[in-house]
Amino acid sequence: MKKIILDCDNTFGMDQKDVDDGLTILYLLGQKNLKLLGVTLSHGNGSYAEVLSATQNFIQLLELKIDIYPGHQQIEKNQAAQFLVDSVNHSPNEVTILAIGALTNLAQAATIDPTFFSKVKKIVLMGGITQDLIIYGHQVNELNFSVDAKSTDVVLHAKTPLTIMNGHMTAGAFFSLTEKNQLLEEIAPYTSQAAQEWLADTISSWVSVNQYFTGVAGFCNWDMTTAIYLNHPELFSTESYYLAENLTELTKGKLTFAEQSDYPLVMPAKILDLKRFNQLMIRGIVKGLKKEG
Repeated sequence: MKKIILDCDNTFGMDQKDVDDGLTILYLLGQKNLKLLGVTLSHGNGSYAEVLSATQNFIQLLELKIDIYPGHQQIEKNQAAQFLVDSVNHSPNEVTILAIGALTNLAQAATIDPTFFSKVKKIVLMGGITQDLIIYGHQVNELNFSVDAKSTDVVLHAKTPLTIMNGHMTAGAFFSLTEKNQLLEEIAPYTSQAAQEWLADTISSWVSVNQYFTGVAGFCNWDMTTAIYLNHPELFSTESYYLAENLTELTKGKLTFAEQSDYPLVMPAKILDLKRFNQLMIRGIVKGLKKEG
């Protein structure tokens, strides 16, 4: 069984905030071969306080059994960073970290324990761009890498086996209105009436926000790519690169590369079967809510 920690900036349920972190949590809970050790809370979609409040509400309404660890800008108050350190020390070279928000917690974990990254099995990140990110004709600013560029630089140069699901590829993880309706129908038997209404309102509102700005009914399921990649890497192309020693445009979230360096990474360019991707996601979320993971 793969040991996983999800480091996220979940704001599921907040007005006009992304829903993919919360959906990723539910998907992971539905995977029998993945052991979710805990969820560490970062920032990005919202502040530390907003992410903590949203995640507590998410767990309570959906009656989930998850251990969460709040992040904090001050390292001495950062429970998330300490949990990361404790987890890899307890199970060295066995823990894979999915990081789908700002990378502050991971960088602070390395400050607490300078050997931290050498004991992490693998890191899968959602973030970064290689050029302007254009989605349905609209330029979108990169968030996860740029919001704390200093910490991003630490993680990218940590020499831990690394996979990056960048903004260009993940923009292709489109979840349509039809698939949204399928998801809501299939999860209905496994949630309370109140939870059903809350999930429907939250996801439908996010679809409406995206439709208003892009003209397309649906949303990009950015963060879900990291979780599905763990069990189904065959759904993604297999491009690999070498990161440059000096990443001078991280404040914009932009990655630069070299012909050769000490920093290899895998960075898939596309999802090979979007329909299967979305059906695996729906099936996993249903299992997560059924408490089958």
